[in-house]
Amino acid sequence: MALIDFHDMDELKNRNEELVWAAVEALLAADPKLCRCRDCILDTAALALNRLAPRYQVYSFHDNHPGDDASIEGQVREAVAAASAQVAKRPHHF
Repeated sequence: MALIDFHDMDELKNRNEELVWAAVEALLAADPKLCRCRDCILDTAALALNRLAPRYQVYSFHDNHPGDDASIEGQVREAVAAASAQVAKRPHHF
């Protein structure tokens, strides 16, 4: 058996994912002209996450040791805005 089979991978999380999803929601709420299809939203989140350095931690540890999310929220908003603009220029939906 592989090592991954012995561990609960659901516990391993990139803390930026939560921040990116919150920023995507805020951007969609602020701009009703943005496409809300599944592909555009997922592309925006993926591109934004790729622009940010990953911040992985074990999630059960996160409950007792919250990270400093406030220090990167501006970076997250900028990454989401740039990703959204890129997706709007070349959407993959049909």
